[in-house]
Amino acid sequence: MTSVDNVKSRRIAINTVILFIRMFVVMLVNLYAVRVVLNRLGITDYGIFNAIAGVVTCTSFLSSVMEMSIQRFYSIAIGEKDSKKLNEIFSMSITVITLISIFTFIIIETSGIWLLCTQFNIPETRYNAALWCFQLSLITFFFSILQIPFSAAVFAHEKMNVYALISTADCMLKLVAGLTIGILTVDNLIYYSTGVALTGIGVFLCYVIYSRIKFAECRIRKSRNIPLLKDLLSFSGWTLWGSLAKVGTFQGNTILLNIFFGPITNAAFAVALQICNAFNALCNSMVLAVRPPMIQAYAANDFTSLNKLFNASNKFILYVLLIIAFPMIFEMDTILNLWLPNATPEMTVFAQLIIIYVICLAMNNPITIIMQAAGKVRQYFVPVEIASLLCLPITWLFFSLGMSANWAFMSMTGTCIVSHIVRLLCLQRHYQPFSITNYVMSLVLPAITIITLGTLTAMALRRYTHSAAIHVAGFIVLPLFVTISIYIIGLSKSERNIIVQQIKKRI
Repeated sequence: MTSVDNVKSRRIAINTVILFIRMFVVMLVNLYAVRVVLNRLGITDYGIFNAIAGVVTCTSFLSSVMEMSIQRFYSIAIGEKDSKKLNEIFSMSITVITLISIFTFIIIETSGIWLLCTQFNIPETRYNAALWCFQLSLITFFFSILQIPFSAAVFAHEKMNVYALISTADCMLKLVAGLTIGILTVDNLIYYSTGVALTGIGVFLCYVIYSRIKFAECRIRKSRNIPLLKDLLSFSGWTLWGSLAKVGTFQGNTILLNIFFGPITNAAFAVALQICNAFNALCNSMVLAVRPPMIQAYAANDFTSLNKLFNASNKFILYVLLIIAFPMIFEMDTILNLWLPNATPEMTVFAQLIIIYVICLAMNNPITIIMQAAGKVRQYFVPVEIASLLCLPITWLFFSLGMSANWAFMSMTGTCIVSHIVRLLCLQRHYQPFSITNYVMSLVLPAITIITLGTLTAMALRRYTHSAAIHVAGFIVLPLFVTISIYIIGLSKSERNIIVQQIKKRI
């Protein structure tokens, strides 16, 4: 391995560690914040907040995907060492993002008011607070979109410590907003929504100030590079389509659950989404560290390095999530009872089902990175997200036939698997070094074997373990068994040798 490779590997390792630390801090704070906000607002207002102001949660998908698309252009320019192009990308991205944010703001404002007044299941006494909550969430949405050109620059320059600091401050301020609910003679729902909006504005200002100080390209200048503008508009537009499809899956199901089952079920779904966000945070911590080097490897036509990063990231994401998922599903009752004072059986089932969904969803990330690096966004996002959006009519059909709320997750997981197959077909068509056969043999079949063995082990532990020792079995024995299965079944011989060598080196 060359000195350059060593530097790259060391940087990826450092960024991964930083993001993992950030992930654990943010996850713990967010989980505690859910407990606080649920307790202070009450289950009905908490359900209303997540149904009406769910657009705030949705923007995390929208903004993250838009960040990745603009970051793709930044990373390629950095790989080419073209400072002039970097400034052009920034200036053009400001224009594109402003247009997209205004367009999306108008659509959400008009359609959101109609849904709120005609479709949502909200107690009449809470309509005024819900309207305020909706408008404040739109303010948060607007600033989260405007910050994208600046936060994308932070990612492209691999300043993960800055991202970790700002995002940690973001969740801490939201926790403060939750802890201070009730100290003023203001409606609690309106007060908390205001706190979230002010936090969003503060995060926007932090990214703007840091980027303007540290990055020379973050200055708005006139640019006549029309081909670049067309590329940005096309790339951002199709990426926006992809992100809106993901938003539609979550927010659409939130609306359907509210219409068919009411705000109490919305509260259970909101708790499940917090579990989903925690897993997504873990996944993003793994993806963010490898994304810039993957894009730069593609730009440099270094497909050997790209394939290594692709294969390693697939296994790393899947196996880490499985090690965590099995004990969480097994012991979800215990976790929720410790976490939330008034956990319901519906919350337990929702949380278990969404873990299965989010693992399926997480496996899309390495594929999306390569397709975005190749610039094949239209050919990729159109078929993939059409398959994803089938979730909503299928869920509506289930509910209309009298199915339980659990079927929303069945629909989400089923369409996610179908869309993943479409992703693989797109990748094989547009990226020649990729082979679906190798993907299935090296990742899918070992994963199915590991999941089957883990499930059978969990069932056996649940059936035969004495009640006094069942928590030990769930939190220690089960993840240990899954880890050993991954080492034996999930890793190739060369990968096992690398792990053994690293352990020996540390010893």
